[in-house]
Amino acid sequence: MPGGGPAAPGAAPGAGSVDAGRTLSLMGDRFRQEVPRPALVRRGPPPPWAGNPALAGPIRLSAVRAALTTSLPPGADAAGAAEAAVLLPLFEEEGETRVLFIRRAATLGRDPGHVALPGGRIEPGEAPLAAALRESEEEIGLPREQVEPLAFLPLLERPRSGERVLPIVGALATRPRLVLNPGEVEAVLEVGLAELAADGVAWEERWGAAGRPVLFFSSPALGDDLLWGVTARIAWSLLALLGAV
Repeated sequence: MPGGGPAAPGAAPGAGSVDAGRTLSLMGDRFRQEVPRPALVRRGPPPPWAGNPALAGPIRLSAVRAALTTSLPPGADAAGAAEAAVLLPLFEEEGETRVLFIRRAATLGRDPGHVALPGGRIEPGEAPLAAALRESEEEIGLPREQVEPLAFLPLLERPRSGERVLPIVGALATRPRLVLNPGEVEAVLEVGLAELAADGVAWEERWGAAGRPVLFFSSPALGDDLLWGVTARIAWSLLALLGAV
């Protein structure tokens, strides 16, 4: 998407709402993922980090560490309430922090082909961190001993199922060598945090009469993959923390 992409695909500049039919058509042509937009879709506010010069260039992993150390409350209560846990794996290369997403296998029953983070259900008696590391090892072959846990991000709830998901930020010392489980993961997608924070890459839509906020990311590194839903909310919350420090 040259120039960082539109604020919301299918929306005319300055419009307060989106033509849902036209938008779905455009997104079907451009992106792998289908988005079940309602008839009423309105443009939301810009991301909270928009125009922040601190996120305009490369973002070092040390800056991420500092933001998480100073901005996050203790996560014990969230950990106890979580039903699933996902890992947000970060590593630094050439001065830029990079994040690893997955594209779920097309054969899966839930969210096939969607961009996600490695992770899954927490087994009885299992801690959220252990679940996220176990699932990451099973899905993409990421050895758990290579992950340095940094922090919990805010607990999220999936709108349709009500499942409570705890995102866990983890640092890797170097670019990992991964082995994908083809039954669960079709591809790994790597994106720099600075690219996700760039102007026009992230946008918010308000869905339905109640105006439920739904978040999106589209960038050159993602290609024809669209980051949206819970996974977009996780990336959004991390960038919001970085922008607030």
